[in-house]
Amino acid sequence: MLTTRVSKTVLLAATGLAAAMICAPALAQETSGTPEPTAAEKAATAKAEAQSDEVIIVKGLRKSLKSAVDRKRNSKQIVDSIDAEDAGKLPDNNVNEAIARITGVQIERERGEGSGLKIRGMEDVQTTLNGSPNNTGVGRAASLNDIPAELLKSVQVYKNRTADQVEGGIAGTVNVDLRRPFDLPKKWTFAGSIRNVYADVGSTESPYASALVSKRWDTPIGEMGFLLNASFQKNNYKEQWVTSETPYDFRWWPTQLASLPADLQATNQPFQPGDVIAPYKVQNGIQVGTVKRNSYNAAFQWRATENLDFLIEASGFNADENRADDFLEARIKDSPGTLSNIVFMPDGHTIKSVTSTDPNPNDGDILPIGPFARDNVITTRNTRVNFEAHYNKDRWTVNFGAYRDENRLDLDWYQQLLRMKNMGSVNFDFASDKMVEPGPYLQFFDTAGNPYDFSNKDNYYVREIENGKGYETSTENVYSFDATYRVSDDKLIRSIQVGARKTARDAERLYGYRYAGFADAKAILLNDFPGGTNTNTIFADVPGYQSAQWYRMSLDSYLSNFDAIRALASNPATLSYGGGGAWDPATGAVPATEQWSTAEVQTERMMGSFTTQENTAAIYAQVFYGFKIGNIPVDGVIGGREVHTWGNSFSYDRQINWIDDDNDPNTDLVIGTPDQIMVPRTTELDYKDFLPSAHAVVHFTPKLQFRVAYSFNVQRPRFDQATSFTFLDAGNKSTNVGGGWGGNANLKANKEDNYDASLEYYFGRGSVISFAAYLKKPDGFIYDSTELETIDGKQYNITRPRNASPGTFQGYEFNAQGFFDFLPGKLANFGGQFNYTYNQVAKIDYPGDDDNAVGNSKYTYNLMLYYDTPQFSARVAYNYRDRFRAWALPEFSEYSPYVEATSRLDAAVNWTPVKYMTLSLEGTNLLQNNTKMYWGEQKLLPQGMRVQARTVQVSARFRY
Repeated sequence: MLTTRVSKTVLLAATGLAAAMICAPALAQETSGTPEPTAAEKAATAKAEAQSDEVIIVKGLRKSLKSAVDRKRNSKQIVDSIDAEDAGKLPDNNVNEAIARITGVQIERERGEGSGLKIRGMEDVQTTLNGSPNNTGVGRAASLNDIPAELLKSVQVYKNRTADQVEGGIAGTVNVDLRRPFDLPKKWTFAGSIRNVYADVGSTESPYASALVSKRWDTPIGEMGFLLNASFQKNNYKEQWVTSETPYDFRWWPTQLASLPADLQATNQPFQPGDVIAPYKVQNGIQVGTVKRNSYNAAFQWRATENLDFLIEASGFNADENRADDFLEARIKDSPGTLSNIVFMPDGHTIKSVTSTDPNPNDGDILPIGPFARDNVITTRNTRVNFEAHYNKDRWTVNFGAYRDENRLDLDWYQQLLRMKNMGSVNFDFASDKMVEPGPYLQFFDTAGNPYDFSNKDNYYVREIENGKGYETSTENVYSFDATYRVSDDKLIRSIQVGARKTARDAERLYGYRYAGFADAKAILLNDFPGGTNTNTIFADVPGYQSAQWYRMSLDSYLSNFDAIRALASNPATLSYGGGGAWDPATGAVPATEQWSTAEVQTERMMGSFTTQENTAAIYAQVFYGFKIGNIPVDGVIGGREVHTWGNSFSYDRQINWIDDDNDPNTDLVIGTPDQIMVPRTTELDYKDFLPSAHAVVHFTPKLQFRVAYSFNVQRPRFDQATSFTFLDAGNKSTNVGGGWGGNANLKANKEDNYDASLEYYFGRGSVISFAAYLKKPDGFIYDSTELETIDGKQYNITRPRNASPGTFQGYEFNAQGFFDFLPGKLANFGGQFNYTYNQVAKIDYPGDDDNAVGNSKYTYNLMLYYDTPQFSARVAYNYRDRFRAWALPEFSEYSPYVEATSRLDAAVNWTPVKYMTLSLEGTNLLQNNTKMYWGEQKLLPQGMRVQARTVQVSARFRY
């Protein structure tokens, strides 16, 4: 029997089939290294077009749709794409937003932008620039939001790969092509745009601007061209939320454990797993910030002869972000508060509501309630210098490329934790109906039982401050070569391609932090703290949540008084507690007073710091073939890629200094001085992978074709995951089991077998109906978990990245798009698209009972309607994404967080009053859909909601 959800799925698919011609941003498929279509293939395409329509020159949206669909038709591979309608004009503001309308792509949205990209329900997406991988910091992918839409020619989403493509990204690859001089007309080209985005949440404005200048000209030594494209963006955002954090039992918190009802004491014992579950804390707050992006692309091309051309190119994508996280938090655990008025959810184990009361408000151990503020300064610098040479004569095509990437990611943060004087109790309702959606709700009371007064600055203590930094750098040199020999146009073997690629990458991360606390007799009121009289007022406007207004020390005041703050933190007379990551090999952890005595944070020798060198050498070969079965043409490509990866990683272990103090092996070891020691670790890596692939396209008619594909791929672990670092602590003496966390030098690459099939029918200009099925079999998915390990004879519960058992991803995709050319008059200017993705199976064998893959939505669909003429165009687009698992909890996996279904309605109107200028009015999230979360697949407890902004944009573009 079909469930309601499956019935809805079938109904939506039937609706799309009936529409059959609804259109969207151009979908396409291409192979990065595929030779030009043969004469026979070109003739087949021309014949199909001749049977469909007369030859008409098209521009704008129609042109982008047609060029994308033409690539799809001629491809040997499965890859969807979006083309810019004109210089500097993608159909959306950024890459993530644009490709969210592609079949099989799912994104999340935060800080006013798309993020969290998934392809067919899988993470581990590779990003490439002009066909070559690019990264941010020490990662294996770049932030697509840092690449402005104004610089792009097209974006492709590869769902499987051929042998010529670089390994990585088992979910798929997003390739961004930048414009080059020979892409533009043989003359001067000037283009530019200005845009301003107005958001209703926080009443923010975000300006954007871009400019392009290019020229192609003939010289006695050949044709030359240059291009300079620059962009500036300033994204101002303000988002608000209320949420609870990390459901868990009470084993580590004896005060709360002792106040549970008597009938639950037997099944909830100290240091043992229990069956009463509650979140650690609740917070409501805002995230406000600014991201400034300055980007450029400069290119020079020289066609020395009709057979030989060269390219020199430099690009840079820079981002500077100031982000402030402010929230009012209340902890139910790790607190002196006793629990009462406990009410459970229907399962009888999950606490729905409870009151936490301070039994002795005057003892200095106050309830952990108050504002938290963290100010982040994030800087990214990504640059590439690229050289290419291309030779094409007779049957030979030869390409050579060399480039150097330099990437840097810097993070500095300043944190403050405030606590409230005379806080008597707080009521927690984790599933309140007072908001527009069920979620956590807090009520605060003073020691007299009155509603708490957050407006009185005399009620605020500065409990703790923190300062930290993290620096990531990466340099990579890459050399590549390929040669293609065209054997024939009509024989079995059409072309043979071989190639090689060599890379050398050096990456480093430095990380450090320090914190200082002021409690009990050394507690300091905010008004008495250096800079504490200069404050910001914070308020989180979540629909239905009656948030209090609260104070925090302003960042400007924090920084201008930083020396005075450090003086308090470095003085034993004023410091209650503190610490950080600095380490002295002889004495152990550096005292907090010493760590705060320096202006700069000392980087630590821990998990956050490592150096690594990685080298790869790859060779590949592939054969393009073609034959007929009766009168039915079949063509495709078969190939293989051999990759050798080697290098090393260096970091430190932080271990317990166990010593035999009495030289008696029969007695227990004791912890010496220092209590922990640092052990240097170097991990060597050396492995090889062979990646076969095979693709075939059956051309039943010039309009109808069927393609099948198989490919094998690997996804290397991130550098921080594969570090050898392990941090150990002695843990709880009553259990004799320690704790710890770290990287995992024994991680294996995530490997995947990928099977695809697609039936495609092409008609009209830029019109297609397609149905695809896929099966992906990953083995070695990487996730974090806590497991019991024995190290040097001692047991520790250690959290580290691990490989999961094999998984399965299986699903179906449907797409129909095109213009309604069959309608009379102006109605023929309408067009549209409907696409639908049904991820039937998405399973990873995580620990626990929940094996739903992180990030996967069961189904996603897009519905779009267009109207397009040279003078006027309009678009309405609706996107829907089913609920998905946000991440996997290492313990109590049945409480893993789920994001509920999201939808989004956008619209745009474009008017071209004169030939060279277009004015636009656009709106996003018009229905103001917010992000809602629950704990557990079975919705065991609401987690909260995040308010998303509705925006209106006005822009002007010109091209001459």
